[in-house]
Amino acid sequence: MGKFNAVRFMFAGLGALVMAEFFYLSRFSHGVEGMCLSNSWMGEDLIGVRLVSLTVFVSIRSLVARDDDYSVDKEWIKFFSTVVLVGVICVIVFSIRKVFFFYFFFERSLLPTIVLILGWGYQPERLQAGLQIVIYTVCGSLPLLRLIGIILVSSGRDSILVLHILGENTMGDYNLLWLFLFLGILVKIPVFIVHGWLPKAHVEAPLSGSILLAGILLKLGIFGVCRVLYFRGTPRAEFRSAVMVIRIWGGVICSLLCLCFFDLKSIIAYSSIAHIALRLAGIFRYNSLGWMGGLCIALAHGVCSPVIFSLANYTYMCRGSRRILLCKGILKRMPALSSMWFIFCGLNLGCPPSANFFRECFLFCCIIGSSWVIIIPLLIMCFLAAGYSLFIYSSVNHGYQRKLIRRHQGLSTRFLCSIVVRGTILFAVFINLDVIFV
Repeated sequence: MGKFNAVRFMFAGLGALVMAEFFYLSRFSHGVEGMCLSNSWMGEDLIGVRLVSLTVFVSIRSLVARDDDYSVDKEWIKFFSTVVLVGVICVIVFSIRKVFFFYFFFERSLLPTIVLILGWGYQPERLQAGLQIVIYTVCGSLPLLRLIGIILVSSGRDSILVLHILGENTMGDYNLLWLFLFLGILVKIPVFIVHGWLPKAHVEAPLSGSILLAGILLKLGIFGVCRVLYFRGTPRAEFRSAVMVIRIWGGVICSLLCLCFFDLKSIIAYSSIAHIALRLAGIFRYNSLGWMGGLCIALAHGVCSPVIFSLANYTYMCRGSRRILLCKGILKRMPALSSMWFIFCGLNLGCPPSANFFRECFLFCCIIGSSWVIIIPLLIMCFLAAGYSLFIYSSVNHGYQRKLIRRHQGLSTRFLCSIVVRGTILFAVFINLDVIFV
């Protein structure tokens, strides 16, 4: 009877998420103009409604991600409640229209993620990973909170839409104030230099935690940048150019680091940092092509990257290790898993026809037009993106097998169905690109 109630509780929660999804989509279907529609506590806009859709999809995917977690007991109910709490907080962040509450839920989103890492992580250094998340978040969010308080006191308004209409710029041309305003948000993206918490969190987190981090939580920072640019205006061109240069060269460095690590999760985490370097650079161009490319890469990365983490988890279950030197020979042992590696490594490097290809095209065209100084690191990062994707595939799938191999029942039907659904979404976005991004 307890298991039946747990299953009913699970499907009730999933139903609530799906109903929330249809609610937002039905409201959005009436037409959206501009960044915000209403001055209410909750609302919808072009970016938020698509990120709400991604949140619902990734939350459901993370609940059924790992076979070992799919046992109905008290611990699984706690796990289910934590994942749903992450999804609900992210939905509120993508929908809220009040500056202070946006900040509150924006920072609150990492707490259940820390609970996932500490409660269901299986590595001995998960406490250190949780501590790094807290330190980075606190150091970045306190200047952000201070400046938000100054903005609210000086304007006397708490609505993002009203602040946008008033057009007051309390930051002026002071680049240091703009840096402090963006600092708490850049930690969540994360920008190179303040990215140290992300690889550690991915390594220590369970599979569902990695899926939530890659699929949803990394999108909060980009959404926060869009919100700040919306109600505060744009900073000086020198500040935007400096951020773009740091991001592009940081992406080059992270791409090089992907070729140096031996842990699969570390490689995938650093590849995510390299990918989202393009996203922030496109957003800071502050034109329609850059915003469209940033949204495209957010959705494509939120669909593709969790699949690669799932593939790394299945490789770990088969081999008993995530080190590349010990994970060789998947092609001989599990050809179905090897084919999945091939497809999604190809999608990750931007092979057409998929949304990943068009995200690269949009952002490359947008960023190259800003300055000739960025062209060389941009081309290097494009080359290295193909390099580390092929490096992951060839290292894991080819080579000699270890003698000590765990017995594994093979790919589950749930996993294969989720892979097919995600691949279909990436190709569907490519087919309906004009409907989704225009």
